[in-house]
Amino acid sequence: MGKIKILPILILFAVAIIIPNARMFAQENEEAGLYGGKGYFMFGWNKLNIGELNTQLAAKGYPQLSDNLFSFGGGGFGIINNFLLGGEGHGLYGATAISGNYNLSLTAGYGFFDIGYVVFSSEAVSIFPIIGIGGGGITLDITNRNALTFDEILDDPGRMSKLSAGGFLMNFSIGADYIIDMGNNGKKSNGGLAVGIIAGYTFAPMKGQWQMNQVTVSGGPEVGVDGFYIRLMIGGGGMKNK
Repeated sequence: MGKIKILPILILFAVAIIIPNARMFAQENEEAGLYGGKGYFMFGWNKLNIGELNTQLAAKGYPQLSDNLFSFGGGGFGIINNFLLGGEGHGLYGATAISGNYNLSLTAGYGFFDIGYVVFSSEAVSIFPIIGIGGGGITLDITNRNALTFDEILDDPGRMSKLSAGGFLMNFSIGADYIIDMGNNGKKSNGGLAVGIIAGYTFAPMKGQWQMNQVTVSGGPEVGVDGFYIRLMIGGGGMKNK
C-alpha cells in the first residue's frame, strides 16, 4: 500500500466541509436553487510526483524526466439545485529525454466522475468546489533510436519497452467561470460562452504495480498520477433559477 500523503487529506477535509455547508453560502446570494449545465475544453499545467521514478532512472544512467507536463482534455456537468454532477478526462504529455541510443517518454491520463456544488454565483460568475472519483495511469516508453531495417526488427523485436502503472484516483479541485451573455437584440439569455480557471490535486491512495505487456514487473519505483494542476476552461452553457 502506498504512503498516504498529508496534503491530499487536508484538501479532502477542506472540500468535505465546504460541500455539506454550501447551501448556507448559496442562501446568502440571489442565485440559490440553480439549474442548468456547462461543458468545457480544458488545457494547462500538471505537476506529477515522479521523484522515485527519476531516482531509479538516474541510478541506471538515464536522464531525469521533467515533472511538469502539459494537460489536455475536457469535461462537463449538469446543475441540479446548485449540485454539480458530471465527468472529465485528461491526458498529460511533454516529459521526454534522450539517453544515448534511447528515447524516453512519460505520459499519463485519467478520468473522473465529479460531484460538486455552486457555493457562489452572481449574474455571470460562479465558484464551485468539486470532488472526483475515478482512475488513471502512467506510461514510460523506452525506445531504441537507431535506424533499423525491417529484417533487423524481425531478428530482434525487443527494441521498445512500454511500462505502465495505474489504479484508483481521487481529485479535489475548485473552479470559477464567467458566462459571456450571448443574448440577441439586447435580450438577456440564460447562457453563453463560458471561460474560467480550475485548480486542484489528483491523489492515488494506493500506488499501482508496474506492468509490461500485461505482466507484472517487480522492483519498480512507487508512482501514481499524483500532483497539482491548474487549467484554463473554454466552453459554454448556462444556468437559471427555478
